[in-house]
Amino acid sequence: MAKADVIYINGHIYTADKHDTVCEAIAIQNGYIIATGTTQEINNTQYVDNCTIIYDLQNKTMMPGIIDAHLHTFWGGMQLSSCNLNYQSLTVDATLAIIQKYLDNDSSNNSTNWLQVRGWLRQEVLPIGTDITRFDLDKLNTTRPVILFSNDCHTLVANSIALEKFGLDRNTPEPSDGKIGRTEDGELNGILEDAPAMRAFDSISKLTDEQAVNIAKLSQTELNKQGVTSVMDARITETQADAFLKLQQQDELSIRLFGARELPPDDVNSIEDIPAVIDRVKQFAKRYDDQNWQPKPGIKVSHTKLFVDGVMQAPLMTARLLKPYQLENEKDRYGDLYYSTEMLDALILESSKAGFHPHMHTVGEGAIEVVLNAIEKMRKALPDADIRPSTAHNELSAMHQFARYKQLKTSVVFSFQWAGCSSAMVEQYQTLFGAERYNGLEAHGQYIDAGVTCAFGSDWPIDPLNEWYDFQIAMTRQIDAEHPRLNSDRNLTAVEVLRCATIGAAYVLKQDKYIGSIEKGKFADLIILDRNPFTIPATDMQNVKVLTTIVGGKTVYQQA
Repeated sequence: MAKADVIYINGHIYTADKHDTVCEAIAIQNGYIIATGTTQEINNTQYVDNCTIIYDLQNKTMMPGIIDAHLHTFWGGMQLSSCNLNYQSLTVDATLAIIQKYLDNDSSNNSTNWLQVRGWLRQEVLPIGTDITRFDLDKLNTTRPVILFSNDCHTLVANSIALEKFGLDRNTPEPSDGKIGRTEDGELNGILEDAPAMRAFDSISKLTDEQAVNIAKLSQTELNKQGVTSVMDARITETQADAFLKLQQQDELSIRLFGARELPPDDVNSIEDIPAVIDRVKQFAKRYDDQNWQPKPGIKVSHTKLFVDGVMQAPLMTARLLKPYQLENEKDRYGDLYYSTEMLDALILESSKAGFHPHMHTVGEGAIEVVLNAIEKMRKALPDADIRPSTAHNELSAMHQFARYKQLKTSVVFSFQWAGCSSAMVEQYQTLFGAERYNGLEAHGQYIDAGVTCAFGSDWPIDPLNEWYDFQIAMTRQIDAEHPRLNSDRNLTAVEVLRCATIGAAYVLKQDKYIGSIEKGKFADLIILDRNPFTIPATDMQNVKVLTTIVGGKTVYQQA
């Protein structure tokens, strides 16, 4: 029997297997876990010879690598390498001052280069309720096209130069899948909402291959630092996939990259368009999928993505509800659905027939309901298919929906950090939804208690990349001690949270055969921590530091 390449002994090793077993030691060979057990069982001649490296954990905690099942990997890297407002609450003048300073110091400052300003939260512009428009951006001393792209991806603000390059003017018709903002006299105010914002963003001139690869490197480095070993990019594009494929070819890829290919409403004007759309996803997957799935990290496009509704916070309130928002001046506002129910049914069914797992952005319970109805039809049509549909976010759920998720074998990917709210946001929720619906906000525990398979997705860079702080919010439902607790649900335990971020996420990706737990035969995707997250106070979770990140048995990050 071949010996282990490395063994880890004397540790507190949380395996995330079905029994939540904790062991002391593991053995790894060729990137696979070949044994787990006590130090005595592993540190002997059955697994060790003169070539075996013995790593003494000295009672440190080891656990499976974090699997971030919904984020925007490449966008995160772009944000780190561009003008970044860093999620601050700022006045219009303060925002313009930061952008102007960046413009003044940017070595690539010429009239043809787009400036993409990220890390911006529209709802946090001060005073609250203020909007930045093109008339504000036009005050910048530049001839460059400038955009502000909101971190929820639902709003883009363009200066006049950018609007011209987008081909938008007062004669542009109003789209069916979003809004183009206008002044009272019909002039564009530069604000694009929902799908028009995404189309505009996607149309911006492409990066060079070298720039794209550098952004991919930057993003995977940041993820590895936080213990992330696998991700699902929830809106993968050719530019992103090409950059990570180049890293793989150079043997520099340090995360397992899964991708969800979006099916935008604009691409499917009729049911007859769907076969061609699904065929394009197949061709995309064929181009990038790693056919030799092994411990060395690779790429797999396994999901389709459907952006079903919007966001529920004011001023947008485009998340779809079952009952209207409680507004004094508007009694029948339900929010938006970006697909007809007929189209949604067909897209979910045809994606599933093609072997892709449908992954849906659903914020409101109205969007959740139409998605569950579509999944129910898919299950009846394909009763034996191992298709693993999932919805992301589920900020507002209805009480009857938890059981439906379990029945329909549908998973939820939570962005835990959204359960941390300011006093103003809690008051807004109470006003918008009323007491009864309020109890369905960020219902993490209610889904878990119903037996639903749940996962975690940071949604980076919609929010900052801070995985362990996100876990803390799941365990406290508070931004910090100075802010209110969102009391619509119970706190999660450390085990529940970390199962969501490991084996739960692996299930959503249909990778639980390979990753997500520390078990014999699985890939050695592991992290070593500076403290034990299962014994520390919940309020200390944000302080957890990753000492080592291992992907397929290879160390990809080591704390300096």
